[in-house]
Amino acid sequence: MGEEKTNKIKIQMFGGLAITYDGRNVSIGKNKTAKYIQLLEIVWLSGDIGIPKEQLTNILYDREEQSNLSNSFNNLIYQMHKQLSKSGLPEHDYIVNRDGIFFMDEEVDMDLDVVRFMRSVENARKADDLSEQIAFYKDAFDEYVGEVLPELSTQEWLIIKSVQLQKMYTECVITLGQYYEEKRDYESMYRVYKRAAELYPDEEWQVGEINALIGMESFKEAYAVYDETVRYYTDELGITPSSDLLACYDKMSRQITNTPGKILQIRDGILEQRDSVRRHDEGAYDCSFPSFIDAYHILSRNMERSGQSVYMMLLNIVDYEGKRITNAAKLETRANLLQEAISLTLRQGDTYCKYSASQFLLLLVGTNKESCKIVYRRILNKFKTLAGPRTELEYSVVSLADLPDRLPIASNN
Repeated sequence: MGEEKTNKIKIQMFGGLAITYDGRNVSIGKNKTAKYIQLLEIVWLSGDIGIPKEQLTNILYDREEQSNLSNSFNNLIYQMHKQLSKSGLPEHDYIVNRDGIFFMDEEVDMDLDVVRFMRSVENARKADDLSEQIAFYKDAFDEYVGEVLPELSTQEWLIIKSVQLQKMYTECVITLGQYYEEKRDYESMYRVYKRAAELYPDEEWQVGEINALIGMESFKEAYAVYDETVRYYTDELGITPSSDLLACYDKMSRQITNTPGKILQIRDGILEQRDSVRRHDEGAYDCSFPSFIDAYHILSRNMERSGQSVYMMLLNIVDYEGKRITNAAKLETRANLLQEAISLTLRQGDTYCKYSASQFLLLLVGTNKESCKIVYRRILNKFKTLAGPRTELEYSVVSLADLPDRLPIASNN
């Protein structure tokens, strides 16, 4: 028997518009941002509720002056039908006007991924049985393969809908992630959070991904995800790791400490990490913020015994007037040059990390407050050589010996 064909029109909107009919891909125009295509998409996304004509025309002709809006809209519908007919799709209205509200044409057998997604989430919310609820959430999660219509991501009407759909997707991820974690099904938990992190790397889904890898005792992979995430947040977003990410680091450290291993395997793991930082052998040690915290604690403990002084310095990039730099590209360029200046200036025994988009932290061993000022001037001079004379830095220092062992407990009185 040959492959059975279907007259159902399949519409994909997640990840970009794609239309399939009778087993073949269909193009309704080369320009996916064309107004007649947006007309279809707006009505399709309105679902069973429909959309009033006035709201529809306001979206389509926003900020455009039209001498005769009604004629323009009628011409747009004519153009839409003409393009649909040329595409080889069956002859139908596709959108219908009922008492001033536009709906999808019920005569057309259409299957929309966005509609399936929303129905699955609604069914999950109504389900009384947990297994049934999870099945609906999984269907919805599998359906969401990317942002809805990314080619129109800047359109205001789509932004509102996209936020609504992303919130529903978040609901799926959280529910499925927590369910799999409670069941100790860490592989399924990992797949959920990994895909969510790939779609939305700024939403900290990596925390769930790392915890799943810890659950599977894949500590090396967990640390790799952690390190990549911290560097992405610090270098790309210009923000410091959250308390949840730092908690992951602490959990990994404790788990790795409690995991038995052969000395040669441990040695190989250390050497592998050493190879990744070998290019920094000639200068100070560049590390992530959590590693900087560990170095801080180690040096703090060793100060009293060794008698060495340790100072922590904060460097902040500013413009020539001492103001914050708001241009992201300019700030990134200067941060990279400052990192180079620090690496070229500090000694091997010193440690530093990027703390935020405009700030670096330094640990200076065997120095004093006056020497810190000299170090600052050397870094500033090197920075000006690399970035130009109008570059400036602010700095502050504190001795680790002057810092308390713990924060004071707040009083309720």
